[in-house]
Amino acid sequence: RLFGGGADRGKRARAMELDLPFVSPGASLLEPTPGALAGNIGYHAKFTAATAPLVFDTPQAYKAVADSVSERLVERWDATYKAHEDADPKMGYYISMEYLHGRTLANAVRNVGLKDEYSQAVEQFGKRLEELEAYERDAALGNGGLGRLASCFLDSIATLDLPVWGYGLRYKYGLFKQKIDGAGQSEAPEDWLDVSNPWEVRRDQVAYPVRFYGECDKAGSWSGGEAVLAVAYDVPIPGYGTKNTISLRLWNVDMLSRDFHLEMFNSGEHIPAQADQIRASELCAVLYPGDDTLEGKELRLRQQYLLCSASVQDMVERFKRRQLARTGRIAWKEFPKKVAVQMNDTHPTLAAPELMRILMDVEGLNWNESWKIVTQTCNYTNHTVLPEALEKWPLQLMDRLLPRHMQI
Repeated sequence: RLFGGGADRGKRARAMELDLPFVSPGASLLEPTPGALAGNIGYHAKFTAATAPLVFDTPQAYKAVADSVSERLVERWDATYKAHEDADPKMGYYISMEYLHGRTLANAVRNVGLKDEYSQAVEQFGKRLEELEAYERDAALGNGGLGRLASCFLDSIATLDLPVWGYGLRYKYGLFKQKIDGAGQSEAPEDWLDVSNPWEVRRDQVAYPVRFYGECDKAGSWSGGEAVLAVAYDVPIPGYGTKNTISLRLWNVDMLSRDFHLEMFNSGEHIPAQADQIRASELCAVLYPGDDTLEGKELRLRQQYLLCSASVQDMVERFKRRQLARTGRIAWKEFPKKVAVQMNDTHPTLAAPELMRILMDVEGLNWNESWKIVTQTCNYTNHTVLPEALEKWPLQLMDRLLPRHMQI
């Protein structure tokens, strides 16, 4: 038995007791019928949506329905991932600073072909699916045409059953939330992550170190500086009319315990004790931070290198794992036959020199071998010919922030 939602949508509703069966999560044998889906929603209302007893308002209902739909996506997502691992196709990797994919619930229930079934299931709780879809907060991962184009590409790619992943950054505050009042327009931070995001899966085991600053010797050894840890958050992108469900992998930088200076904090220097953590958290705070100052330009460049470095490391790791699984050795000449990198506008173009660095410094290839692989792997889309839209970086900043790349 489950305590479900009442009919008064204007205020906190008094729940009515519903005779709905519990359905275990992840049940791939779950019949896609309104009754079975309602039971699955009921399960999540009790065990994953943090629903208070006798309360099933819109926030709890949205979370329970989103968790239920997420299970349907995970079933397809896992099957797609396994198919890629087994077939080892040439993978496309789309790197973009922006994605603007809108509200996931509305798109997901339609793409998996269960809109009517979920609508009827939600009605058993005294709710309307459209009401829950409208409650969802847009993911603040993009701003305009560039982000919308990127998300449309991923939707089309998934629908066409192509083996492609997207890579981006998980911005906490987005670009800005627009407010209009008597004084005119004002800007506020986005709040989409103030509540949990049921559509993302944090991959604790998928994390890569990213280095900034430091020194390089004549042999090309890069040391010192500062390093952060990029952690993967995956979002499923379901195709329409197909079970193909690809991944949008977003990178986030965590505030690590190693960067918290306990002795300093206990001596009363609270802010300095957290300075390294705060600096790391800047990287995924805002999309397009103001660049009128040198500090702003530096932060933008750090963001772009974070995206490129973590993404390229991930591609290389996947290529190596599949090579070893299939042949027991790594044939680097096969890399362009298995990997295609698409850089969306100027922001991810550091992916090319980063791939050079990894091939030379980590994998031990020489310059000519590495350059041949890079030129056969990396592709670039330019969206404008206006000079002001093409990024330029001070040489001194590049030398200081990425000394090894400038050396290469």
